[in-house]
Amino acid sequence: MEELTKEQRQIIEEEIKKEIKKANTFLKPELINKIIQDIIGDIKGKINNKFKCPKNLEEILSSIPQKVYVSLGKEEIKQILKLDFCCFVDNVFYIDSAPKIEPYEHNQNKTAIEEQRIIQCSYDDLLYLFKTYPLIFNHCIFDYKIDKKTPIEQIKKLSFLNCNFKKEVYLNFQECLDSFQMDNCVFEDRVTIKGKFNDNVYFNNSIFKNYADFHECEFEKTANFYGVRFNKTPNFSQAIFRGNLNAVNANLNFTFDDLQERIKQEYEDFNKNIENKKSLDKFANDFRDSFRTFKNALIKDNNLLDASNFHKYELYCKEIELKQNWDKRGENVKNTTDLEKNVSRIRDFMDFLLLGFYRKLCDHHTDFLKVFNNLILLIALYALFVFGFTWLHDDKLEDTRAILTLFGFFDKFRLYFDIISTIFVVFGCGFFVCKLDSYEKKNNVSKKQNINFIYIIGDFLNLIKSLLFASFIPCVFYVLFSLFGFFLNLGKDFGYSLLINTLFVSLYICLVYTKSLFFGRYVVLIFSYIVFIIMLIKQPNVIHPLIGKIANESDKFFNYPSLIVLNILYTILLALVLFSLQKTARKNSIVPS
Repeated sequence: MEELTKEQRQIIEEEIKKEIKKANTFLKPELINKIIQDIIGDIKGKINNKFKCPKNLEEILSSIPQKVYVSLGKEEIKQILKLDFCCFVDNVFYIDSAPKIEPYEHNQNKTAIEEQRIIQCSYDDLLYLFKTYPLIFNHCIFDYKIDKKTPIEQIKKLSFLNCNFKKEVYLNFQECLDSFQMDNCVFEDRVTIKGKFNDNVYFNNSIFKNYADFHECEFEKTANFYGVRFNKTPNFSQAIFRGNLNAVNANLNFTFDDLQERIKQEYEDFNKNIENKKSLDKFANDFRDSFRTFKNALIKDNNLLDASNFHKYELYCKEIELKQNWDKRGENVKNTTDLEKNVSRIRDFMDFLLLGFYRKLCDHHTDFLKVFNNLILLIALYALFVFGFTWLHDDKLEDTRAILTLFGFFDKFRLYFDIISTIFVVFGCGFFVCKLDSYEKKNNVSKKQNINFIYIIGDFLNLIKSLLFASFIPCVFYVLFSLFGFFLNLGKDFGYSLLINTLFVSLYICLVYTKSLFFGRYVVLIFSYIVFIIMLIKQPNVIHPLIGKIANESDKFFNYPSLIVLNILYTILLALVLFSLQKTARKNSIVPS
């Protein structure tokens, strides 16, 4: 075909107008006329090119729908986003910085890619582009809020590469027909995405500086979160991962305090301007569902090590949920059913304490070093009690060969015990009603990272609180014994034994639970390791009486009836800690258990 005749040009022009009419574009007539002339000019240019010359009119007409689609797409994108540059590559509209044509001497030292600022446009226009055209935004800045709660039906292929979103992003759609990509992006504000992804999803190396909400999303194929950084805990509640989940090198590592703060913030934001308030325990349950979703997806991929971490976060949320259930005790008790619910909250409270103990003991079987440190702490504490007993026995009692008890020595100070125990109970009750939370809130001690004077004082106060509570519990038992021991015909030896053994258990639990990081953990653990090493070399049978029997060593430390109950309690705690130790070791091993 050599050139267009007048009749052929008219046929082509009519075909172009028909395709433009089908597209139902919003462009003005002058822009439409320009598009028609550009398409005809493009066809003429190809006719003059002997290598790309169409063979006949039918071939030209068959190419017109694609040419109209590309030309309209470029022009509509430029009009909506107020850009000067847009290209069509590999069936995708590519939006990037317009290339600058400058002399070599002015351009040779420029290495950074110039970001193109997308000026504000209406959200409806932006959604129109998402629905109509496959788009790739590269090195763009969105400095306005993308927010509309009404969902759209479908979006085409959508990619954001190296983009920066300054304001909130809210994408709500029924399904994404092609791949969805937000790689190497920075989100300054909250991000909420709802919808079904029919193809692969990519958020690789993106940074979410505020909250990220993916709840109720459906991922039909691979969901890639490689290297993603979440500055705040994301929400994946009720999300469905039907394909694989790639979360390698993502900073999905959260502490209990992080989750507690995130759930509380979500609760406050949600209930800010609505009448039907949603309780905080419901939010904790939503986040627990998020981590359960991640855990199940990783288990499906045979990634058991990472799955154990998300199971840990799941238990964090369960602990927060149980705590809130306990705080609601006594509310709205109108009938027997409500009363039964409040009674069941006592069971929830016990579960809450158990979850808290395992969190502090071994971080739910994920922190081997923590549980090992707590094992050393238990052995050292037991050794101190045993050596303290024998020191008092050998030095204060006359006949060391007789089967005597420590109570003969304690009985001389019974009046002092009664007074001190009563004082502890009275002041302890007032102490824990106040909880001393005002000090932490005023000075924000727990969030200070630099070790300064205020932090040291606050840390030491946390240790004092733990020790006071550890002393408060045995004093309560001792006072109760003093009140009811006479009626139950219990001897005075029973009260002293109750005091000592309760002190041993409560002291260990409080040192495990303590908020004091420097004094309560580092300093105490250093002394515990010193005691353990000395005892391991000089008196290994003190680690457990059974060792002395196996080694045929004299068990002079354990011939006293006063130590029998202490040995039983120590054995129970030791079995519990050893069980956690071996379970944590198996969970953190690559060898299948």
